[in-house]
Amino acid sequence: MSSTDIDASDAIVVYLRRYPGKNDEEFQAHFGVEGATTALEQVRLILDEAIKIQPDWNRMSLNDAGDYVEAVMHERHPELSRQALEAIGNYFTYLVR
Repeated sequence: MSSTDIDASDAIVVYLRRYPGKNDEEFQAHFGVEGATTALEQVRLILDEAIKIQPDWNRMSLNDAGDYVEAVMHERHPELSRQALEAIGNYFTYLVR
């Protein structure tokens, strides 16, 4: 399965569904063994990009920062669904709290 066959939004939502818990079995069942590897690569690239965003902590609450990360990622990746962007924002706020 190539990266163009993977819906990045779907991959993000499934991967983060139980975060911080693991969701490996559902992820692999959803994308198949080979597809899961490709999907995970896409997810990791996007999540690594998101976690590098630097909110202005002097002006933003944790919730504001999550919203900011969602907005920045929407600008950078307009193809991502609202649900995927929300999952990314929640991921960010969980890691930085």
